[in-house]
Amino acid sequence: MENLENNQTETTTEVSTKQEHEVATKEDVKTFTEEEVNKKIQSAEDRVRTEYSKKIKQMEEELKELRPKEKSQEQLDMEARIKALEQKEKEVQAKELQLKVSKTLSDNGLPSQLSKYINLQGVEDVESYLGEVKNVLTEHINNTALNNSFKPSNHNSNKEKISKEDFNKMSYMERMNIYKENKELYNKLSK
Repeated sequence: MENLENNQTETTTEVSTKQEHEVATKEDVKTFTEEEVNKKIQSAEDRVRTEYSKKIKQMEEELKELRPKEKSQEQLDMEARIKALEQKEKEVQAKELQLKVSKTLSDNGLPSQLSKYINLQGVEDVESYLGEVKNVLTEHINNTALNNSFKPSNHNSNKEKISKEDFNKMSYMERMNIYKENKELYNKLSK
């Protein structure tokens, strides 16, 4: 009898194992309809959206905290004063530079009025720059201005001063020579 009971127990065990196996395979393979799949996808998307929208809201709040608050009237007034002082400082520096340039020009023998017309932006050494300007100007003046200037060919010396009496004593030919050489003198003496 014991053998029978033992056999029954073994069969039962085998049966139960087969049932578990059938249940396990039924659980592993589930078939879904297209609607169910779409619902599952939608719910997953919704979860992701809500998670990211929470993160975005949190970051926007942090951004608001980090943004500077609106400035008070005192701060605006202070900024305006600072800008005005910076502007005045720039003007003072420009005037100092203008005076320095003017002094350097006069030290180099050039007219100080040239300081208005000389562009010194980006120039670090003003003295050497103005020295170069002086050299260029003097070279230009020496080469072109003196060479192209009027040089009278006939100089009437003061040794030959002619008075009105001398003019009246002159002959017609001498008067004609004075007329050819110096019309102004002729006109003065003939009156």
